[in-house]
Amino acid sequence: MKKRTRIIIGIIVVGILLLNSFYFLPQESSLYLKSDISDFKKSIMPISIILTLIITLFGTFDRKEYGGKIWSKLIHILYIGMMCIIIYPIISDFVVSLGLKTNRLSSNELITKNFIVTVKDGYSDLNNTVWGRIPNKMYDGEIDKLKLNQKEYKSVNEKQEIVLEMEKGLFGIAFNPTIKK
Repeated sequence: MKKRTRIIIGIIVVGILLLNSFYFLPQESSLYLKSDISDFKKSIMPISIILTLIITLFGTFDRKEYGGKIWSKLIHILYIGMMCIIIYPIISDFVVSLGLKTNRLSSNELITKNFIVTVKDGYSDLNNTVWGRIPNKMYDGEIDKLKLNQKEYKSVNEKQEIVLEMEKGLFGIAFNPTIKK
């Protein structure tokens, strides 16, 4: 493949992946708890790494450029490695958003989870957002964020334990949290 064609295809692919990272993934993530997304991201990491290697090799490897002395080959391999490191986050976001979207295609059952409200957004009641955690679940990043309607938001207090009802998706990841009445 010609170098110009590879560059054009690379720019288009990176543009689509960036659009996914900044537009589609945030919309899809709003339907899930942060802890569930974090667990899912860890479980599909090998898929993201393999896909990154494949896309990077197809986009940057050229047999004509790889030939030559040992230093030329090492520099080319280093270049491919650096491109993998740069491109991995956006490919990982793409795989996560595709997985989350696929998870929502089928809802098997309803599950309930307890949720302890840690912080109620007191700065602006327009957002109706509370932060909290699921008991007995390990958090290595942010705590879970839950967006409520106005009536639910006013009835919830800090340190209160509420019951969330969620749908269990195709991959077993719970989505669409709502307060069980």
